[in-house]
Amino acid sequence: MISLEEVRRNILERISVLPAEKVELSCANGRTLASPVQSADAIPPFDNTAMDGFVVKSEDIATATEDQPITLPVTAIVEAGMPGDQPLGSGEAMRIYTGAVIPPGGTAVVPFEICQQEGREAVTFTRPAAEGAHIRRRGEDVEQGGEVLAAGTRLSPAGIGLLASIGATHVSVYRAPRVAVHSSGNELVPIDSALTPGKIRNSNLYSLSARLKSWGAIPIPRPVLSDDLDSIRDGLQQTLAEEPDAIITTGGISAGDLDYIREVAREMGEDVHIRKVAMKPGKPLVDGTLGGIPFFGLPGNPAACLVSFEMFVRPALAHMEGRKDGIPPMRPGVLAEGCHLGPGQRMRWLRGRAIPDPHGGPDQINLPTGQGSHLLTGFATANCLVHVPASETELAAGSPIEYWSLTEEEA
Repeated sequence: MISLEEVRRNILERISVLPAEKVELSCANGRTLASPVQSADAIPPFDNTAMDGFVVKSEDIATATEDQPITLPVTAIVEAGMPGDQPLGSGEAMRIYTGAVIPPGGTAVVPFEICQQEGREAVTFTRPAAEGAHIRRRGEDVEQGGEVLAAGTRLSPAGIGLLASIGATHVSVYRAPRVAVHSSGNELVPIDSALTPGKIRNSNLYSLSARLKSWGAIPIPRPVLSDDLDSIRDGLQQTLAEEPDAIITTGGISAGDLDYIREVAREMGEDVHIRKVAMKPGKPLVDGTLGGIPFFGLPGNPAACLVSFEMFVRPALAHMEGRKDGIPPMRPGVLAEGCHLGPGQRMRWLRGRAIPDPHGGPDQINLPTGQGSHLLTGFATANCLVHVPASETELAAGSPIEYWSLTEEEA
């Protein structure tokens, strides 16, 4: 058997970053910048107020106290969207609203709630205001001509908003991978079919397609491959003609008489490896290239299929997209309940649910029932994979563990 880390390293050595493309900003959330973005404008583009209140020259109210207040005439009103070009004279105040331009001569803003307004013509101050108080300076967020976001940045909603603020209507991002997905097996039927003896529904196509979408890839559902050499050859040849960026198959990679995927992959492909990975679930794996296209032959058992996707396909997709989060850092946790595992020669991935500790300690990890490689019920409520070394056979409640996050935002 071969270690997970060695297999992943071998796979990533064959993966290239995809070419860049320009997309509209509204379509760029979750994509990775292929080149840095500079701003032609300063953001904010002008000094403006962070508060509703009155703009003054700070020296005019430097001696204001409760016992000796200072009253100034209100000479103008400055609203957001107005040019704000009327100068503020000495001994004057102007009513100003959040986001409005600081007029020439204004050096501080006093919040409305700590002022005493005398009608609309005058306002009284009972405390001084430091120079620059409640003023947002031009270029405070982004300098004019400065780099806003670096290449390799994965765009978040806040990043999209930042780019919108500098007028970036289009951005250069790495192309989203197009990934063809074949399930295989004579036992598979469409999900809207009634089950007859010996048949199961093709769930892997749907779980993998959903996971691909969550990682920014574009799934290309392909027909089920029958347990027949010619059918598999023809199906994969047709898929190669579609020129996807990667191909995934599920099932047909173990040592059974009808497990033909590995045979056809070796016949059609380049640098194809038939693996026995030292992990459970997910021992069988076929990887390589078909016609220069990365190929992943994953197990057919649903949970094993998803675990193998996480360990091998997810890092490859992230690399294609120019992302740095394909391999998340292992996180600490403690088991909420103990479990018996039995002896084994492979490290194990248990499906778990991480719950943040309210007191800031390690996350609490619950282990749902349904841990078999063929079972999806435990996976359906899981948000992490708990790493258990091969040497561990019994884990008590409170045992420290490490886990792999299944939640993209936590990766």
